[in-house]
Amino acid sequence: MTPPYGSGAGQGEPKRVSGWQSPSGGFPCAVAFSFHVLGTSSSGNCSVLRTGGRTFLIDVGFAWPRLSAGLAALGIEPRQIDAVFVTHEHGDHCGGLPALLGRHPGLKVFANRETARRIGALQRVAPIWQLFDTGAAFEALGLAVTPFSIPHDAADPVGFAIQCPSEGGSPGRKVTWMTDLGHVTPGARAQAEAADILVLESNYDDEMLDLSRRPAHLKQRIRGNHGHLSNLAALDLLRSIRAEGLGHVCLGHLSKECNRAVIVDGLMAEVRAARPAVRVTVFDPLEERPAELT
Repeated sequence: MTPPYGSGAGQGEPKRVSGWQSPSGGFPCAVAFSFHVLGTSSSGNCSVLRTGGRTFLIDVGFAWPRLSAGLAALGIEPRQIDAVFVTHEHGDHCGGLPALLGRHPGLKVFANRETARRIGALQRVAPIWQLFDTGAAFEALGLAVTPFSIPHDAADPVGFAIQCPSEGGSPGRKVTWMTDLGHVTPGARAQAEAADILVLESNYDDEMLDLSRRPAHLKQRIRGNHGHLSNLAALDLLRSIRAEGLGHVCLGHLSKECNRAVIVDGLMAEVRAARPAVRVTVFDPLEERPAELT
């Protein structure tokens, strides 16, 4: 078997994870669950999923001081992290990898091949890559993970739908991380409808973007089909989907310059009225405390 890339002197090929499972063969009997967003904005994105006695990160886009503070607030040390799932190569989603790998060299990092290649070149890191194919579900350490394609101006960006193991005889929750999408595709809509916990982009307010000092080409890029999702587009998705099991929605990846949490929160009043059983949280981009989603 070819050793995973980064397993020795930066040589070897990345390891493909189709059907890959934990060598231990499963989780401990007592399965605990928690999901926290450390931060989600244009300045950085990272969340922490803890289930079955293991700890996973979705994206790691913060410099070490912010990342370590968020982990410490949850009582987590770097070497307790079992794996990282990376959506794409932009710095606000993977910029913290070098510092984290410096403290946890054996960390497994899950990405598709093109994302791994771009991160390796840009960040000059060689983690133990665990490669997946976009659109192909795989099992990793007991999690059933579906990486689905999203429209964004990156090499091969994905969202993640992660099915957690059962808890005390009850079905495990499905956590879906869906940011950085220029428009809602049928595949993204289907994953949103199947989620129990959904992190959804609500990046910009149209008027604030118009009035911002950003150059015209950047405004066009943000509004484009491979840019970011507006507040109104996020609202339209949430009021149109049939999501029977949805329990918690977190609106995230808000622009610090072209959005405000109070604007998004006001728009979400319609969703709260239509879906009283669904908890709706708006993550303020200025917030630095982890937010728990249940």
